[in-house]
Amino acid sequence: MKKRKSEASSSSQSKRSRASKSSSPATSKADILISIKPVYMNHILQRTKNHEFRKYLISNTVERMWLYVSSPDQTLRYIATISRGKTPGEIEVEDGMGNADFNAGLQGVAAYAYEIKELYQLNEPLALTEMQERYGATFPQRFSYMSEKMVGEIVLEDQIRLF
Repeated sequence: MKKRKSEASSSSQSKRSRASKSSSPATSKADILISIKPVYMNHILQRTKNHEFRKYLISNTVERMWLYVSSPDQTLRYIATISRGKTPGEIEVEDGMGNADFNAGLQGVAAYAYEIKELYQLNEPLALTEMQERYGATFPQRFSYMSEKMVGEIVLEDQIRLF
């Protein structure tokens, strides 16, 4: 029995769609890559900033933020273990940079705060070009889930724990 042209076209599109999904790299839903400006990264390192503020709610499956330090550095340097997303009024200790303003609803564009519980420095920081070549990772506009390959090769426990 012959397929009509539209059925055949639909069938081949469906096969292509399935193939492209299966060929994309597997991702870890516990790890995301975000971009952070060097000035804010410095505040985190000095422990004057203990929450990362974002406009969006990150899935509760996410346990770690991989911190890509933006221009002029353009390097993946740190991994932070984080809390679930908090809303204004939920930050208990307000002494960190931006915490009191966030709790009062004055933070402006941020709707969620993620407590930075632990911070690790990568033994071998990755420049953007190296991230792209080795793992297919790109500069994140919001965030992107980390590839299982990258998470498997850069083991958290093997990095330098800063706090």
